[in-house]
Amino acid sequence: MITLAIIAVLAGVFFFGSGVFQAGGPKSPRKDGKGVTIPGLAEARARDTVCQSNLSQVRQSIMVAQSSGGDELPKSLDELHLPAEVTHCSIGHEAYTYDPATGQVHCPHPGHEKY
Repeated sequence: MITLAIIAVLAGVFFFGSGVFQAGGPKSPRKDGKGVTIPGLAEARARDTVCQSNLSQVRQSIMVAQSSGGDELPKSLDELHLPAEVTHCSIGHEAYTYDPATGQVHCPHPGHEKY
């Protein structure tokens, strides 16, 4: 009986997150509110990694376009001819912001400011 109670508590913490025992229900520790449960947090972290990888690919594509275009930066990300999955955040699906004057690309999703 005690074993079943322990398993039930562990399953509750795993599937409902550690915030289930707080007033007001479970809350995500992330800025964007994604991932309340432990599996949800793991999925959100995985999507964060995909976003970082996408940004890296876009930045590398900008460098290649700049080097092959006579030191001229692309005017938009559309000139790179990349798939939409690469030019958008994998978690919030927002399009990346691009400044053609500096060549800087950023993700506008909350919590991805440092990417």
